[in-house]
Amino acid sequence: MVTIGKTVELSHGGGGKRMDQLIRFIADNIGLEDHSEDIVGPSRTDDSAVIAWKPEDTSLVFTTDSHTIDPLFFRGGNIGDLAIAGTVNDLAVMGAKPLYLTLGMIIEEGFAFDDLAIISETIGKRCRETGVRIVAGDTKVMPNGMLSGLVLNTAGVGALIREQPVHDGNARPGDIIIVTGSIGDHGTSLMSLREGLEFDTDLASDVAPLWPALERIVADPRVHAMKDMTRGGFASAVNEIATKSSVALVVEEELVPVKPAAQAIADILGLEIMEISCEGRALIVAEKGAEDDLLKELRRHEVSKDAEVIGHVEKDPRGKVLIRTDIGGTRILDKPYGEPIPRVC
Repeated sequence: MVTIGKTVELSHGGGGKRMDQLIRFIADNIGLEDHSEDIVGPSRTDDSAVIAWKPEDTSLVFTTDSHTIDPLFFRGGNIGDLAIAGTVNDLAVMGAKPLYLTLGMIIEEGFAFDDLAIISETIGKRCRETGVRIVAGDTKVMPNGMLSGLVLNTAGVGALIREQPVHDGNARPGDIIIVTGSIGDHGTSLMSLREGLEFDTDLASDVAPLWPALERIVADPRVHAMKDMTRGGFASAVNEIATKSSVALVVEEELVPVKPAAQAIADILGLEIMEISCEGRALIVAEKGAEDDLLKELRRHEVSKDAEVIGHVEKDPRGKVLIRTDIGGTRILDKPYGEPIPRVC
C-alpha cells in the first residue's frame, strides 16, 4: 500500500503538484501497467487514451456507469469492486469482451488515504482478473460536506465477439430462462449492515465481474437475450426483457435461487426479494435444448456455480412476467416503481 498522508485535502484537487501526488498515489495503488506499445494512456499522463484499433470487421461496444453506494465498504466488497464489475458486466451481457476502462474519481475533502488506497488496490485487482486496462481518468476533490465520501465513474470499451450483439429484445417463444446465481444478495446484505441486523450467516454482496465466466456463453449463437441484474433486481431485468421482446416470461418461483438469510432480511424489512439489487448476476434467455451446455459452462466458474433454469418464454401475454407459485397459483411480477433500497450501486 502506497501512502502520502492521512486525508485528502482541497489542494489535492487544485491541478498543481499536490494533485500530481494524488493521481500518482491512486495509480500506484491500482498498479497500472505500462502498455505504451499500443496505447498512449496513464503511463504517459496525457489527457486522452490513443488506442490502436486494427480489426475493421469487429464492432466496438461502449458503456458508462457511476457509483454512489453507501457505505463504501460492505460485506463482500467495496465501491471499487462495484465500479469494475458494473462496467465489465454491462459489456459482457452485450456479447463484448471488455478491453479498456476510464476511471473518474470525485473525492470529498478529508477522505482517508488508507481507505482510498484499499479501494484503488481493489480496482487494480479486479482489472487484472478480467483482463481490462484503465487507459484514461479524471480526479476531483470537493469541499467537506458537499459529497458523501467518494463517487466513481467508469466508462468501458469492449469488442463484440459474435456476429450480432446480445439484445434485451431478442427473447423468443419457446426459449428457456437461466439465472446465474442467487438473487437479492447485494441489496439485502447492504441493508442488514445499515439496519444493524446480525445473522449467523456468511451472507455477503454478490458483487463480481461476470467476465470471463460469460465468455463462452455469449459466443454461443443459441443465446438470444441477456441482462445483468442491478437496480430493481430480478424483477426489473425480467420485465425489461419481456417488454422489449414483446413476449411473456414465465418463471417458476420455487426454482429461483434465494439464500435463506437474504429472504429473511427481505421479510423483516417488508421488501420483495425479486426487486432487490444484485451486482454479480445475469439472466440468460436461450434456445431450448441449449440448457445443458450452458449450465455446464456456467457451473465451472465460482461466480455462476449456482446457475439454474428457472422458466421459459411464451408468446402471450406480451410484455408480462408471470410467476408460478409453489402452491399452484400465478401472479404478475411488475417492474418496481422505484429502487426499494437507495444508494446500492
